[in-house]
Amino acid sequence: MARSQTILLDLAMTLYEGEESAVDDFAAELLRALGYETDDTVVRTRKTLRLFLCGEKVYAKTDVCVLDTRTGVLLVVQEDKSHLNPTAEPEPQLIAEAIAAFQENNVKREGAALEPLKEAIIPGITMIGTFPRFYKIKVTDKLNYAIRHGQYPETTTRVYRHTPRVPRRSLDGMKPLDNRKLVVQCYEAFKPVVFQPQEYVCLCHRSQEAGMLTCVQQTR
Repeated sequence: MARSQTILLDLAMTLYEGEESAVDDFAAELLRALGYETDDTVVRTRKTLRLFLCGEKVYAKTDVCVLDTRTGVLLVVQEDKSHLNPTAEPEPQLIAEAIAAFQENNVKREGAALEPLKEAIIPGITMIGTFPRFYKIKVTDKLNYAIRHGQYPETTTRVYRHTPRVPRRSLDGMKPLDNRKLVVQCYEAFKPVVFQPQEYVCLCHRSQEAGMLTCVQQTR
């Protein structure tokens, strides 16, 4: 790891340990330190996305997201708040944000006179403190239509999750240096999924076979 990157990571950890800091602020600084913010992308916190659900317009608020100035939302991040509210499971929220991102990205494409995407992989991360889990959420036009019109989806939707296998407790997050090293490697390995999502639409099955991502949820 480069020295400048190490310094930025240490700064992010210091911000997280401060009394007034929050998980989403830490996640945003971490993504910036690891190069997720580029000339064409920006890391945003608390961005609201429009979501058309059951014939109505509602809103899904991301804790953190990465935006491409040309194409729209590349990554959504959701804090796990179940320790504060047992019903606040992060994965349903993350999936709702992914569907909202799919809708918003297609609106952006239509505004640029481009054909809307029929399917897309929306990458996601949930955070328990400083410990992440990585997701690949495949959103299709059929799923989107069912969500918009309040209909039962005709096909199964599969969500793939990777949980880093850290040497120490996951509850310790990135505080132990050996945990931190492995988690940073996962963030680096996740970059191609974020920045080249369409290339990975066909790789879900292969990634699963490689043991890198495991299926955690399927709805029908």
